[in-house]
Amino acid sequence: MYNRRRAMHPNAPGRPELRPNKLLAMLLLSSILLPATVAGQLMGGFSPSEDYVVEVDGAVSTKAKVYWSQSARSFLLVTNDLSSPVLVQPANRLVRGVPLMKLAAKSDGSIDILAGAALTPKATLAVDAAGASFEADGHKIRIAQKPPLLGWQDADSIVAYSSMYATRAAAYAPQPRVVEDLLKQTEEVKLTVFFGSWCAFCQQKVPMAMKLASELEGSKVKVNFYGLDRSFGSDVEAKKHNIKSVPTGIVTVDGKEVGRINADGWKSVEATLNRLLNP
Repeated sequence: MYNRRRAMHPNAPGRPELRPNKLLAMLLLSSILLPATVAGQLMGGFSPSEDYVVEVDGAVSTKAKVYWSQSARSFLLVTNDLSSPVLVQPANRLVRGVPLMKLAAKSDGSIDILAGAALTPKATLAVDAAGASFEADGHKIRIAQKPPLLGWQDADSIVAYSSMYATRAAAYAPQPRVVEDLLKQTEEVKLTVFFGSWCAFCQQKVPMAMKLASELEGSKVKVNFYGLDRSFGSDVEAKKHNIKSVPTGIVTVDGKEVGRINADGWKSVEATLNRLLNP
């Protein structure tokens, strides 16, 4: 999850009097030629998002990039199909062009819109339950949430869905001593992670489980992943295992459940797993 100019009265001294019809024409002309908004202060924190797909004229674009700012509650869309990047604001259903020179890329991959950027009107946004769309520069553009990962997944399929998982997994460092304990397991241990690719908390915790799985490769401890839709009450596996929330990690030893990882247990997935195996 969004320089005021000093205006002179049209009939101020020193200016010829303007008739109402001529004044109206000038106001209409200025509304077309002048930007609708000037960003008086920096709009920051537009982070790359792989939660959405962009369709251009009905086809999914592989080159368009979507950024989301929680503070501005707006999208920044960058694509060669438009004459400039655009600020997409679902709350007021506006689409505004942003000068490319007013975008500042940061080292973490995020983008800021600099103060003083003239935001020019591009289109009116149509919003529905599945996404948002607009027409600009001769193209029909649609931003829609990416379909969720469903069913059994492995690390490769999760990373293929979004590289964010790989980035976050690489940044996580499981506790070495705990990993050593887990590597000593002699019984068949399975951690099954039920998650939603649409779930922000899952997006933080699933990479931790992925990193742990790579650290435990070749051991008796295996980690599996199962993706669920937003309303997963009727999913066969979710019903079978009584899944009430995501992420939920089910720990089994030789096929028998010994505990679950929920809520605060995800702060250190390896520590919680070790405690369940060695109560």
